[in-house]
Amino acid sequence: MKMSKPAKDDAALLLQLIAIMVADEDNKKATDWIFEELEEKNYDDFKAKYPKGSEGFRNFRNFASYGEILGTLVNRELLSEDLVFDLFGSLFWEKTELIVQGMRKDSGMSRLYENYEVFGKKYTQWAEKNPPKV
Repeated sequence: MKMSKPAKDDAALLLQLIAIMVADEDNKKATDWIFEELEEKNYDDFKAKYPKGSEGFRNFRNFASYGEILGTLVNRELLSEDLVFDLFGSLFWEKTELIVQGMRKDSGMSRLYENYEVFGKKYTQWAEKNPPKV
């Protein structure tokens, strides 16, 4: 089901979330790391370079946790997907997908970051219907 046009309440909630994310030094570091440094294409390579307890592992988990939060709010229709996708895109789902799936399998936690995954897949459908503006 497609949500209605974003409302001022959606914008207010999103701005509150952004304020929290910007104030979180670990999140800023994790976002920069995902954008600039993560090059591993699969979980085995990721795990070899960034074992549990490493800074890279923590950065990934931090970033994916924010993806899970935004994904949950979008998937539960508590926040406009149009607004979130227009601002954040896929949250690098295409870059993190195989790593998330490997973490899920390795940990035995079948629902680990599931809302982030649903969010990432929804974005692909959204992007097909909403071409770039420029």
